[in-house]
Amino acid sequence: MKTRTLSTAGRAPGPIDPELILDAVPVRNQAVRSEKYGEGLLLKTPIAPRWWMGPPFSWLMAYRKERGVALDKLGAEVWEACDGDTTLETIIERFADRHRIRFHEARISVMQFLKMLVQRKVMAVVVPRAAERATEAGG
Repeated sequence: MKTRTLSTAGRAPGPIDPELILDAVPVRNQAVRSEKYGEGLLLKTPIAPRWWMGPPFSWLMAYRKERGVALDKLGAEVWEACDGDTTLETIIERFADRHRIRFHEARISVMQFLKMLVQRKVMAVVVPRAAERATEAGG
């Protein structure tokens, strides 16, 4: 199956119909480490070193090598569901069933949460080629 990956900066090459995006698959960034943090998770993303982070500046001041994103219990639940194989629609349906809310309410919550994870470069969303072609044909 050919796929298109949305940019990890959160920018898609073009608008994608919200109904077609449900066939997309969220994929975790392989460089991200996760640690238990209370009932949630702490996601740690490596920071690319800048030119000024090397000697002699590194002798004078310390700098962070990782950026952290703390997830609460619900965020950790969605993060665990994003295994690279499960579609957004399935993740949203399971979330809605588990928390006894309507699908559309769950869709808004999960999609906004995943948008934040994509913007923070801890996740990408892979859209199937069929959805891309349907978007191009429709517009």
